[in-house]
Amino acid sequence: MALACAASALRWIGPGPALRIYGGSGVPLATISVPAGFTLSFIHSINLSPVDEAFSAGTDGYVTLERMLFDQMSTGMPSGDEDGFAVVGGRFCTTPYRRLREIAVRVSPIPGHDLRAGGRVRPLTRWAPAGGLLVMRAVARPGGVVPRKL
Repeated sequence: MALACAASALRWIGPGPALRIYGGSGVPLATISVPAGFTLSFIHSINLSPVDEAFSAGTDGYVTLERMLFDQMSTGMPSGDEDGFAVVGGRFCTTPYRRLREIAVRVSPIPGHDLRAGGRVRPLTRWAPAGGLLVMRAVARPGGVVPRKL
């Protein structure tokens, strides 16, 4: 019984995936627990339609682009079969499975540039102004504690 309780507790307090967000100067701004992954959502700058990029974060330091959903074909959007191109729920969908060490993002001046994780929507302007640089990296969440509450 004690072993089962310990195993259950480790699931909650053991290391898990988190996303650390850095400002353009390299200063850590936030760490967010992302056990179910996260989504970067934005409005495409040319066709002004929503784009959702779904990622997973590993405790190995890699972020993986799992899926991209978008409403319209346009300049800069994927269009071939190489990434598993399909239509899902009325939206175009690709499944590139690209492993990245980090995601560098310039915050869009168009509203709707958000980070979605754990049922919460966080505008990227929370951490940087429009045009500002944010860098996101996967980290192991030690002991299940997120260093900074967001």
